[in-house]
Amino acid sequence: MLARWPQLRSFRLRIALVSTVIALVAITALYASTAYIIVHRRAGIIDRVLAAQLSGPLFQLTLQAPWSAIDAHINASFSGFAPEGSTEGFAILRVHHAQAGELYRSSDWPLELAPQPAPQAGSGLQTLDSADRSWRVGSVTDGPVTVWIGVNRSLSNAQLRASFGRFAGALAGMVALIGVLSWYLAGGAMRPVERLTRVMVRINATDLDRRVSTEHEDREFAELITVFNAMLDRLQRSYQQAVRFSGDAAHELKTPLTILQGELERSFARAASDPALEQGLANMLDEVRRLDSIVRKLLLLARADAGQLHIPMTRTDLAPLLEELAEDIGLMDDSRAVRLELPQHLYVNGDAELLGQVLHNLVSNAIKYGTAGGWIALTAREEGQHWQIDISNASEGIAAEHWDRLFDRFYRADQAHNRRVSGVGLGLSLARDIARAHGGALELADPGPGKVCFRLTLPVA
Repeated sequence: MLARWPQLRSFRLRIALVSTVIALVAITALYASTAYIIVHRRAGIIDRVLAAQLSGPLFQLTLQAPWSAIDAHINASFSGFAPEGSTEGFAILRVHHAQAGELYRSSDWPLELAPQPAPQAGSGLQTLDSADRSWRVGSVTDGPVTVWIGVNRSLSNAQLRASFGRFAGALAGMVALIGVLSWYLAGGAMRPVERLTRVMVRINATDLDRRVSTEHEDREFAELITVFNAMLDRLQRSYQQAVRFSGDAAHELKTPLTILQGELERSFARAASDPALEQGLANMLDEVRRLDSIVRKLLLLARADAGQLHIPMTRTDLAPLLEELAEDIGLMDDSRAVRLELPQHLYVNGDAELLGQVLHNLVSNAIKYGTAGGWIALTAREEGQHWQIDISNASEGIAAEHWDRLFDRFYRADQAHNRRVSGVGLGLSLARDIARAHGGALELADPGPGKVCFRLTLPVA
């Protein structure tokens, strides 16, 4: 049944609704069966009381019988079947003599309710209608005298409807109470899951040692928590192994790459007489330098993952560095228009070399992926207790499907999958980790058409 309401994304709400619906169906079935039994039992009781009145010694079928007193007695006998406070007649009486004519008629006897032929002996019961009332009429005949007694079924039905209305109101309140209790109990049942969810939300790469206690938990939830903790153990071991491997591999590669780079540089210096060899060695040297840059970035990322990227916090002014980068843009590509909007000083706490690496990476990306002959803007402004440094450039834009993955390692958007554009997709990931290590952030800001803007946020020194 829970799967029939897939649009209800709350499991707790579905549990409460299903419980309430089941209770409503059961109570409705109970209400209907009870009402059916009461209505038919009430009709049977009225018929038995009416038959007892007709067959009892109350009627002395003579011309001098006290019919008005008998009428009052009959009304009193059936008053229990009418609503409280009703002033309408409960029962009516009519007496007819074969020779003398009508001996008595109740004042409430409807004119359109004509007496029916009575059997010669005994009594009979029938249902008759007059205007907006329904009557259960019984008769008895003894000699020339015939007596009819009518019971107002409409009053009896009104009493039943009033009772059923109060009963239905009580049942509605009961259903509402069941709904509230179901919501509360479902919330209590989901509390361990919510606690597990809160722990999962707080877990990150540097907090994989967090575990959830199974103390005082029910068996089913304790098993779930045990499985989750075991999964965290495996994840922590795998993550630590991966971090250790990447760090060790990057560290071990530094030495042979340094040696290889030195040997290539010496060979390149001795190959001036052979242009073909010189060009080949130059290409190899470029690739080795590129590989050395990748290894250095991987080593920094491994340290950041392991929480070992310790930043020496010194007061640094980034304004001169940004101005220098703006000059470099003109040297590297004089077709780009450079827009510079910087404060006189931009003081932050951190490592000037690492922050320079972040800014250089962002400017380099602006040159690589920007529109040829377009513009590059470097702006900075103080917002509260943080500096917002925007590196933006004219561009065809970045497709929306790439926004969430721009900072993934080794990821490059489709338009950058080209060997003519250097890089392996580590720069932005490393830049974001360095920004976070400085208490700041790096994000793609305002990815509108015609431009790309990366925003570096750093605390004000």
